[in-house]
Amino acid sequence: MQYGQLLVEGWRGLWMEANAPAASRIRGHFANFLESGNLQLIEETVSAENINALLSQAGFVGSIDLLSIDIDFNDYWVWKAIETAKPRVVIIEYNASLRPPLSLVVPYAPAHAWSGGNYFGASLEALVRLALVKGYRIVGCSFAGVNAFFVREDLCGDRFLEPATAEEHYEPPRYFSSVMLSGHAGRPGRYLEV
Repeated sequence: MQYGQLLVEGWRGLWMEANAPAASRIRGHFANFLESGNLQLIEETVSAENINALLSQAGFVGSIDLLSIDIDFNDYWVWKAIETAKPRVVIIEYNASLRPPLSLVVPYAPAHAWSGGNYFGASLEALVRLALVKGYRIVGCSFAGVNAFFVREDLCGDRFLEPATAEEHYEPPRYFSSVMLSGHAGRPGRYLEV
């Protein structure tokens, strides 16, 4: 997603980044937005334990427009833990190698990082089930099979493709596309059924 475009259009945002070199690049590329206050940067590892405090400290509480979660391993657990913010739209990375109807998620491991393989995150079905509990419905997935898009149920009406299921919206891994040039090598691990 082109977050820079949203900033150009006048949005304000918060970027949480644990990787020091990546945070340094953000400071360089987005210096004007950081200086103006339209963008805040928190250089810290995001976990289920600290996500609500980080959002609160930055002033992103209550109804917000957009939340994007792409932390390459514990995405499901972080979204599950969020209580302070109620985004209108959630974009979250899913593990497309876990096809519906599998409802699987990696065990929560706050210190674990993505190893470059296909052992990470949650299946689309697991995210759809979590979304229902949190009051969201799936409205689509990226063509590359990387991100799922959820809209708060009270905003959906009849605007989106039915049925709102993982089976309907699932996109397989297409890491060969311009979005993902490399892909995820097969490295199986233990998942939890949810």
